[in-house]
Amino acid sequence: MKKKAFLVFSALFAAASLLCSGCRTRTIVPEEVLQLPTHATVYTAYNLWYENPEELTTDNIQKGSLIPFGTEVKLISMTDSEIVFQANGKTFTLKYDEARTMMPIEDFAKQLFTTAVAVETAAGVTPAAFEKMRRGIIEKGMTKQNVITTYGPPSKIRTPNQLSDSWIYWVDRVKSKRVIFRNGKVMTEIVLE
Repeated sequence: MKKKAFLVFSALFAAASLLCSGCRTRTIVPEEVLQLPTHATVYTAYNLWYENPEELTTDNIQKGSLIPFGTEVKLISMTDSEIVFQANGKTFTLKYDEARTMMPIEDFAKQLFTTAVAVETAAGVTPAAFEKMRRGIIEKGMTKQNVITTYGPPSKIRTPNQLSDSWIYWVDRVKSKRVIFRNGKVMTEIVLE
């Protein structure tokens, strides 16, 4: 009887160990993911909104404060569930949800961070348009890339294909906005209640 109980306990322990090993968080080296040269400076590739620095989301809901594109960041750590970085003297934690982005965190990080300074990221826009973009404002005639720099890539849940002429962004958890393009340039922006 003791032998049978021991075998059952051993099987349960092995199953629990196997199950828990799948739950471990994977540590990722940001410099390797971004293929950064030694001592490279890293910047945000697009504007990031946040209400709580410890809870940035991949949805990039346009509410609260703004970290403008081209802001210098120091990458602290990256796992398969979060990215921690410093910018403007604050520490930020972006909670990563692969189910919402539909891409591995490595690909998401490559979209989020760049080694290009702000003027390179927004090359070709007028100084007035550049300032609007850094404040999170788009205007008629901007390109799709300008919109990505200003609002971030549209959520794949709301906009599965960036080749479409209609992109949807969250303003808050209830409200959203639709950016409509014609010939690859912003035609209009509509707030949806």
